[in-house]
This record gives sequence, structure tokens and C-alpha cells, in this order.
Amino acid sequence: MAPKNSERSKTDRLRQALAHETAKLIVAEGVRDFHRAKLKASERLGNSQHGSLPSNFEIEQAITSFQKTFIPDHQQKLTAERCVALITMGWLQDYAPFLVGPVLEGTAGINTPISIHVSCDSVEDIIGILQNKNIELKFAERRLKLNNEFVFLPTISFEYQDHEIDVLVFSLRQQHQLPKSKSQNRSMQRINLKGLKELLAD
Repeated sequence: MAPKNSERSKTDRLRQALAHETAKLIVAEGVRDFHRAKLKASERLGNSQHGSLPSNFEIEQAITSFQKTFIPDHQQKLTAERCVALITMGWLQDYAPFLVGPVLEGTAGINTPISIHVSCDSVEDIIGILQNKNIELKFAERRLKLNNEFVFLPTISFEYQDHEIDVLVFSLRQQHQLPKSKSQNRSMQRINLKGLKELLAD
């Protein structure tokens, strides 16, 4: 029985080490993609077979621990990012804006964009509002899972007050379909304009 317990303990230690190294890559080095960060951490630690990779939920827990230990001003930075999100959501208040992702969850790294979801059948309406702010816009598509199906959503990216922001545009038909969280088997957390104001007031 002892060898099995010893092997399990070794595996657990490896997962913890990989989770910590992955968190460091995301928070301190700006690697955005969880899977890519896991593989890079695995290579750094000599785990050539990429076995015992931690889950995304374990990564999020490691990120929180890393931030508390090594980034003492993390909360100040997070508040600044949420304030920028509040301004952006105010511009887009007619389109049911929600803050989602690491800036809401408190796990944002140095290059993590502020992610905002809006609902509108005309992407041009969103573009027009942002262009009136004299902001340079970039356009792409982002893949998300809605109702167990992957869909591609128009995404508008820009910088404001030295923060990168991604605005994902859902159709009105899609607005009540909550995307799945990448780290947990549940719907993605999100907060509306009123909720964000209350969060910042706490």
C-alpha cells in the first residue's frame, strides 16, 4: 500500500509545482492561454511527458496564492482595472454590458485584458460609440461555448488609460445564454454595471 501512497504523493507534489509555475507564467510573464502556460511550465520543470497537468481551477487557486505572496499592490491594480471597466460599461450601458473573466474574478495577470460582454444585433452600433471616443479599434472573433455549442462572436479590442479591453458582442438572441467557464464546469461569472459599482464601493 505504501508505494501507491508514495506515488500519489509524488504526483500531488508535481501538480502543485506545475500549478505554481503556471501561475507565475500567467501573472508575472503575461502568458494568457492557460493550456500554453501549463505546457511551458511542464517543460521548465522537466515534465517531458506532460503528465499530471493541473486543472484550470487549480491554476486559478495558484494565481490567487501567487498574487498575495509576490504582488503586494495587486488589489490596487485590480481596482484600477475595474474602474476602467466601469467607464467602458458606462459608454455601452444601453447594450446590457457585463464584466467577465480574470478582472472580475481577481486572477488577472500583467497582460490580461479587461473582458466585457454586450448584446446587440448591430456590431456597428458598438463600433460607432467607441469611435466617438477617439479610440483605435481592432477587430477579431472569439470562440465561446454557448448551450454546449461553440460559436464565434465579434470582438472589438482597444486600449484605454493603458489598459487593454476586449468587448465581445452577443446577438440579442444570445444574450441570456451564459458562456461556460474554462476553469469550472459551470456558467461564467459576470457582473452588470450596477453590480460593479457596488463591488467598487465595498
